[in-house]
Amino acid sequence: MNYKKLSTLAACVLLSACQYKAEPLTVATYNVYSSYDGKLPGKYLLYVDGSKLKKPIKPSDFNCAAHTFPLDLSSSFAGSVRQTFANLVTELEPVGQPVDRAELKSRGARGMIVVRGEDLNARLRVVPGFWSAGMETDVEIAASVTVDGQNGRLLGTTVSGDGNAQSDAGLVCEGGAKSLTQSAEAAMKETLGRLGEALTNSERIRSGK
Repeated sequence: MNYKKLSTLAACVLLSACQYKAEPLTVATYNVYSSYDGKLPGKYLLYVDGSKLKKPIKPSDFNCAAHTFPLDLSSSFAGSVRQTFANLVTELEPVGQPVDRAELKSRGARGMIVVRGEDLNARLRVVPGFWSAGMETDVEIAASVTVDGQNGRLLGTTVSGDGNAQSDAGLVCEGGAKSLTQSAEAAMKETLGRLGEALTNSERIRSGK
């Protein structure tokens, strides 16, 4: 193996060693406040897009600056929305793409719900300690929800949620991924709660007008 190949291999090993993925689990929110009794009646279609909710996070100072923490919420966000909204709607059918309002009647649906992850911001810093360092993280998520009924738009709003956590830095800063995961899960729960409240408390959705 020549020198060029050895250098390339070493660079790849070094790069992979400096990345700690943070991939939060699905975290449905079930304690959504509602001003109404019971679920939204009828059938609704649901499309979720969480593709914007992923970003490589770097520490805000020089500590652990050689490390990158890729934060990816795209899959967990979609699953979390589906589980949360399934508890708010009598019948929920996930779809692979938004359905035109003209097709809703033929599919027996009262409305088309579209939820999109709009933005993801996170901060990670190392907190020096007497025996060991710690990792402190903050995550903020912005998301939108729209609902179209058979006769037009019934709801359109954007909400946000944030979360923060602390953990030990670990041997080579790997604790940052754990702290980011915890912060992201808390931010998702708060965001989902606000999305759910916007949906279930909408008088226009309930009346269909």
